[in-house]
Amino acid sequence: MKKFFIKIFLVFFFINLSGCKSNEKIATAESLYLEAFELLQDKDYTLSAEAFEKIDDEFPYTKWAIKGQTMSAYANYRLREYEKVIQLADDFIKLHSNSEYTPYMLYMKGLSFFNKISSIERAQDYTKEASLAFRELVARYRDSQFTLDAKDKINFIEEHLAGAKLSTARHQISSQNYIGAIKHLNEAITRYHHTNQTPEAYYRLAEIYFRIGMKDQSKIISEYLQEKFPKNYWSKESLKFIKI
Repeated sequence: MKKFFIKIFLVFFFINLSGCKSNEKIATAESLYLEAFELLQDKDYTLSAEAFEKIDDEFPYTKWAIKGQTMSAYANYRLREYEKVIQLADDFIKLHSNSEYTPYMLYMKGLSFFNKISSIERAQDYTKEASLAFRELVARYRDSQFTLDAKDKINFIEEHLAGAKLSTARHQISSQNYIGAIKHLNEAITRYHHTNQTPEAYYRLAEIYFRIGMKDQSKIISEYLQEKFPKNYWSKESLKFIKI
């Protein structure tokens, strides 16, 4: 992740300054930007975030204000002010949907939600929001330097959401809420069939059907599990539903 931010610094910092000296207002905005950047380099993220935002207050709609917004998002991210980053990203994307920096802001938004993801036993609202941000980035900016990492995080998110479905299903099985468990297991299989959670989802379905006396259905699912995932742990465990 760190290499992405380093690249962004290089893109933002080594810029074409031609023509700026002839415009006093832009030069002043430039000096504010450089001062804020120095604070960032000194790892004074609180002051640098404020300094970058000040550029937009004093010199709105300039290129320095736009760049300052992106760097303010980064400084706030380093402060773990994820809600602030999300708000900055949303505001930026709304006003500058076609900016060269929009992929970066989408990425920062996704990262902020990603860092708020909770365990699989809890609600997954932030997980879904992270997925939406990363998917938008991948769909709109396939050639962006952030797309590869976004894809990796989408894969993690899919595994996490499938794991959450399974966690709920296990709890429902233990409390004999089989209808609810079947619903969540079917969702895991349908929506997250490409994840590593799929074999266990099939096993839990076979287990439920065996428990409620539908042994033929349990056997069918177990045999499919054997065929589809022959070397998987859950396939081996499901043999007991076939032999009995």
